[in-house]
Amino acid sequence: MRKLFLLGSALCFCASAIAQSAVPDEALLKKTRALYDAPFERGLVSFDCAVQFDWKQHFMDLLGTVPPAALPLVERLQTIEHRVFVDRTGATVSAIPKTPDLGAIPHASELEQGYRSIVAGGLNAWLPFSTNVILPIPPTKYAFQKSASGSTLTLNGNNVQATLLLDSDMRLTNISSQLPQPISSTTEFEDGPNGYLLRTLKMAVRPEANTRQQNTFAYTYQAVQNVQLPASVAVTTATPESWHFALTGCRAVIGKVVTVAPSR
Repeated sequence: MRKLFLLGSALCFCASAIAQSAVPDEALLKKTRALYDAPFERGLVSFDCAVQFDWKQHFMDLLGTVPPAALPLVERLQTIEHRVFVDRTGATVSAIPKTPDLGAIPHASELEQGYRSIVAGGLNAWLPFSTNVILPIPPTKYAFQKSASGSTLTLNGNNVQATLLLDSDMRLTNISSQLPQPISSTTEFEDGPNGYLLRTLKMAVRPEANTRQQNTFAYTYQAVQNVQLPASVAVTTATPESWHFALTGCRAVIGKVVTVAPSR
């Protein structure tokens, strides 16, 4: 489960490279960044939500039925309420008011902890897109090139090497990263009231030359205080196993965006 958090974190590679100077590329990057809905760049400080998950339906999707022996496990897990807190550093999932003692029910503790990791992983995968660090930010070294389908954006730097493909509308369609770790991702975006919103992310990690582990994330959205936040998240792991959860009762903390001129 920890891999899901690492997958989301690895998408932040764009923020750690070095210098760039071509003025046309700078102008194009600024224009491109403005097309995306990045709520954490527009004043969102944090948000928290209740997490809704149907354990019975999860077992039905996975096994086609709920085995009679698993009914006490399913019923006990369903009684636990969870909330998730998200800021630009990551997602934290907590049981409310606290994690109950599940030691008397076989596998309950492991499943509850795994579920928390899935929820955090699904939101951590979304986070680089909500902060716009999936596109290079100063002082990242980058370059645009025209392609038949749109544009190619290359990044090179200290422990950073990646190629991003964008279509003619400057929607990101593919990410191929060699550093900090080999990752190949495809993305789909939809139009939102404040710009492009991530709809699906398919991410294949190749920790070794002959292995591929693909995780898929899908998102729908809701308006919370005029900010577009995930309403539902579907995570399909490499096993494959699908998890579907919804975020309700969300509360957002909004701050003011202050632009600071660079020092001379």
